[in-house]
Amino acid sequence: MGLREGSIIGTSSNRRKALIQYLWPNINHKDLRGNVPTRVEKLREGHFDAIILAKAGLSRLGLDLTGLVAKELHPREFIPAPAQGVLAYQCRQEDADTLAILRKIHHGITIETTNIERKVLKILDGGCQLPIGAYCERDLLNNYHVWACYTKSLELPLRVVKVSLSTSAGLAEEVVAKLEHESHS
Repeated sequence: MGLREGSIIGTSSNRRKALIQYLWPNINHKDLRGNVPTRVEKLREGHFDAIILAKAGLSRLGLDLTGLVAKELHPREFIPAPAQGVLAYQCRQEDADTLAILRKIHHGITIETTNIERKVLKILDGGCQLPIGAYCERDLLNNYHVWACYTKSLELPLRVVKVSLSTSAGLAEEVVAKLEHESHS
């Protein structure tokens, strides 16, 4: 990542904190609160050596990041929260015009892979505070690949697994079984 030993990364997410501990054991994390502009300002003021923010939020806000270095973290390595960044839509069932528009933007593969990620979260009975990450891709041969991480608390080691299957049937269950097996090793 390019940070010196003992650097402090700001984040309020337990999943991100667990991943920092796992990927960069010589880097520290510290809670970071406030809206995105406030968080960026805290970085500029030197309260942190780095902060982790969602790329979508930064893009949407169009903040001036002059003088800062932005590095994108790959979701296969820095595993996101299940369904992170995915937008959902809802409308009245009888609204045919809106439904016709929504069918044009519907992306079946995204729904399919996101549902696998969400099922991992559901099986683990996860919520906002439990450090769980899941990222699913479907390749050109229609094989599914899931990268996942999990720990019951920041005091316990983070478990990281990759599971690949040719079907989505039972995939989330296989991911959870490996995560739970790893936590008992």
